[in-house]
Amino acid sequence: MEYLIPNISFRNYVSESVIHYESDLVKDWFSLLPGASIFTTDSNEITIINTGKRNRHEGPDIEHALLIINRKVVKGPVECHVNASDWFKHGHQNNLAYKKVILHVVRKINKENIIPSIPTIILKPGIQYFSECYINNSNHSSDLIKTIQYYSHNRWLDKINGYNGYHYNHNQLINILINKSFRILGAGGKEEQFSTLAKNIYFDKSHYLQSVECEKYLRETSSLLNIKWVKRGIRPAQQPQNRMKLASELLYLFDNLDLDKVQSFSSLDTLFSKECLNSHGKGIKTELLGNIFIPFFAARALYFNMIKDYQNYFKLWKGLKLPYSYQKFKNRYQNNLQENQLKSFSILQGLIAIDNDLCRKKSYHLCPIKDKKDVNNN
Repeated sequence: MEYLIPNISFRNYVSESVIHYESDLVKDWFSLLPGASIFTTDSNEITIINTGKRNRHEGPDIEHALLIINRKVVKGPVECHVNASDWFKHGHQNNLAYKKVILHVVRKINKENIIPSIPTIILKPGIQYFSECYINNSNHSSDLIKTIQYYSHNRWLDKINGYNGYHYNHNQLINILINKSFRILGAGGKEEQFSTLAKNIYFDKSHYLQSVECEKYLRETSSLLNIKWVKRGIRPAQQPQNRMKLASELLYLFDNLDLDKVQSFSSLDTLFSKECLNSHGKGIKTELLGNIFIPFFAARALYFNMIKDYQNYFKLWKGLKLPYSYQKFKNRYQNNLQENQLKSFSILQGLIAIDNDLCRKKSYHLCPIKDKKDVNNN
């Protein structure tokens, strides 16, 4: 492959001092996360899948990089230079070892604009490059809902399978239920505090306590553990002192569960006092149902080989509605999903699964709910 030099008028000039070394540039390249997007000098977008590995031998600095260039996945070597003109200064245009270079990474371009005719990006020190995922009416997959439902079902199965191996041990089951439910009570930044509280409960003592006594016991345990509760910026209903009532009823309920049979219910109203549920709102009811109670009873139904009951629980789970949507998903998908869909517990679970598996890992190139031809345009 030949690299052409653009039309340039050569003139003498005083070069700028080099502040950063090429080794620093290489390190900055490897610090980029999958999904990061950077524009080339000719305004084309490069999306990183894998930055590759350092070449310790002769040839380009980096080998086996995996990039999306012009809507195509390209694999090959990457060369780094402080100045773009160093490509020619080092004679790479005449070296066959550099013939397959797919990207030229530089700190700056000289005043004469000497650039080889391969994709070139300017990687500035200290700047974080990232890709912001967006979904609109033109780029989402035609199977958007089906794909979300697929991930939602996987999320359901994960919740069910979380009890595998513990069905024979009732004490461990109770421990799991309490830990999972207490973390939900701590949603919004208090998960670890509630988890610490759950792990330090003495069941021999709490088992015989009524709701009011149990609430007092939890408060005393929290004080003894010196748990630092965060209250600032948290709505009154979600503040820890107001969650203790519900925590005590949860503890009393789990301590007295009959695990030798599958219970039938349609809402938490049959499990908790009306006073307790009314004071905490519909949201926490749905969160407890969707994350704890329905998956747990469905898991028990499978354990007892009661397939019809299991199917009924799954149907109940799919029909759960929240009085609100999760803000980040509302912001991201409000142009593609209806308001009632964004309040569907199962739909939101599918979006959570996608977010955990791909979005948080910056793997936007694998996005399952975008048109495949557009996944690189993040």
